[in-house]
Amino acid sequence: MDVFLEQIIKKKASGIDYLIYLGVIVAAIILLLASMIFIPTLSVMVLAGAIFGAYYLITMRDLEYEYSFTNGDLTVDKIIHRRSRKRLISFDVHTVEEMGKYDPQKHAARDYSKRLIVSQYADGRDSWYMTFRHSKFGNTLLVFTPDEKILAAVKGFLPRQVAVDAFRGN
Repeated sequence: MDVFLEQIIKKKASGIDYLIYLGVIVAAIILLLASMIFIPTLSVMVLAGAIFGAYYLITMRDLEYEYSFTNGDLTVDKIIHRRSRKRLISFDVHTVEEMGKYDPQKHAARDYSKRLIVSQYADGRDSWYMTFRHSKFGNTLLVFTPDEKILAAVKGFLPRQVAVDAFRGN
């Protein structure tokens, strides 16, 4: 029987996101004021460009992550403001070496070639992690926020000892 599940997680805005929003708006206002002083004939065009640029830069921070699980393959895509999609990683969960609830302090000192934080919160709270060797990225840490359906499906395809360790007490 084929297993196919999808889940979309909307990334919550963090303090850094709000600082970026503020910086973009302040830069647009400064650009507009400078154009009104130095080249007043083009200020309407600069206004239109500043509004468009600010809108575009702010909406680039509107991120969603899509987890697709198909017969043992987990794929993670990043969706930017529902206008573009980028594949971040795809791998076979049979290659997972470790999985469990994410604790940032546990992984801070570890050496990973690639760290992918694709969870609801930038700090990884309420998330799970997987470590595995990827052909392109090497030793990889994936931090994500799966729902119960994805977890149940993944559990059936994990190496036995990894599944036992990951779901001990669940």
